[in-house]
Amino acid sequence: MRGLDGLLQKFNLLHKKEEILRIAVPAIRLVKESTDEEELPIGQSKFGGLPDLPSTISFPTYKNGDLTFLAQLNLQEVEVFDHKQLLPKKGFLYFFYDIEEQPWGFDTDDHDAYKVLYFDGDVNELKRTPYPKETEDYSPLPSYKINFEEIFTFPEEFDGGGFNEEESEHYYEFRTSVVETNHENELSTYPMHYMLGEPYNIQNNVFEEIVYYDNKEKLDWYSKELNEASNQMVLLFQMDSDDDLNVMWGDAGIIYFCINKEDLKNQKFTQTKFILQCY
Repeated sequence: MRGLDGLLQKFNLLHKKEEILRIAVPAIRLVKESTDEEELPIGQSKFGGLPDLPSTISFPTYKNGDLTFLAQLNLQEVEVFDHKQLLPKKGFLYFFYDIEEQPWGFDTDDHDAYKVLYFDGDVNELKRTPYPKETEDYSPLPSYKINFEEIFTFPEEFDGGGFNEEESEHYYEFRTSVVETNHENELSTYPMHYMLGEPYNIQNNVFEEIVYYDNKEKLDWYSKELNEASNQMVLLFQMDSDDDLNVMWGDAGIIYFCINKEDLKNQKFTQTKFILQCY
């Protein structure tokens, strides 16, 4: 990865490079590119604007209102970066969420406050679909083309690094900088929009939190069963707060869409789980 040695050196961790690379998890960064949506081809990966939907998919609703369209991902554009081949090689993923109420995902009632939809047909079946109803408080997010690039992500904590207290603090700063750094312009940073890899936890471990709240009647927080189930989760997409997109998740938080490995393998994207964390 471009710039990794530079970041290790910046945070005085170059002597720990071998240990740190051992726990690196590849991810795919989503980089915004300012554009006029009218110039974007149908099916292009993008944040905001209007979704390109087939006739078989309509805007999902929640509490008698329409969910907000967050992003669509053309998986043919993603494939070259998906080295572990976790995602389908083609098709389109669509992400929707209630950005007005912003449910946290802790309650059963929150399950309808977000939707992840998948269409594996031809791009010629897609049509740019207007919002069913726009109001002063409910309208499309600004539209940005999405470009993809490979990054590495790292767990918040790990055994075997042999870090002292100072090195642990440097590692935390390094872990943040890896997913924020713009290697084309070191004076700017990226929002933490990415797919796959390790979630950037703000509070608890994201995978453990999702499994717990999905099974809190069955699993104890520190149980072996919860740990094993969380190890079967995949980060499908995390979306950071972003001024350009006019989204603030709680207090400068992140929203996470995660899916069980088996459900991902079987393309059961309706089984995707959700959680919001913030500072």
